[in-house]
Amino acid sequence: MNDFHGMLFTIVEDFGPSDGEAWTHYLEWRSIHFERFDSLDGMLRQSLFTPESIDDWDHVVCRNFMVSYLKDFDYAQQVHLRIGAGSLMGFSYSEHDESDEGFLGYDIIDGYCDISLLTNWGNDVEIVNRALGSNALVPTLGQVESIHAFLTSHHGDDNHVKDCRVISVYSTHPMRDGTARHET
Repeated sequence: MNDFHGMLFTIVEDFGPSDGEAWTHYLEWRSIHFERFDSLDGMLRQSLFTPESIDDWDHVVCRNFMVSYLKDFDYAQQVHLRIGAGSLMGFSYSEHDESDEGFLGYDIIDGYCDISLLTNWGNDVEIVNRALGSNALVPTLGQVESIHAFLTSHHGDDNHVKDCRVISVYSTHPMRDGTARHET
């Protein structure tokens, strides 16, 4: 289980309406209409970062399937510029702040730090479908905690549900503008 505190950063592929047929097929499978996709699901928004240099390795989380997660915002920005594609996203396992201007919502990520149980684990869980916002995230901590409790009690033997965790997801645009409160 992940016990990391504070904001982490990831550089992921974009996924949304501009993806045409892939987006349309996903929405048909989900039977939900999203305006955009802010979930950090690793299959739909694969990581674009793999640590290569000693400097990269000095800035990643070296445990629990987390080597594509960066600990330092300034370094994450540099890497994002180097990659030149995708989105630089912030997220936290423990310090959730719905009042942060970059706050986008909550996701539930499996114990492998890869699959979203909200957007890519199944499409027939009514408690999930009712709670998802137009950006494919859950807007409140209470809602996502209820979903987490339901999933772990009803599907606890599933490998993706074991050790799954709630994360809060943030846009890094306010951080780049120097207005966000989260710094590591």
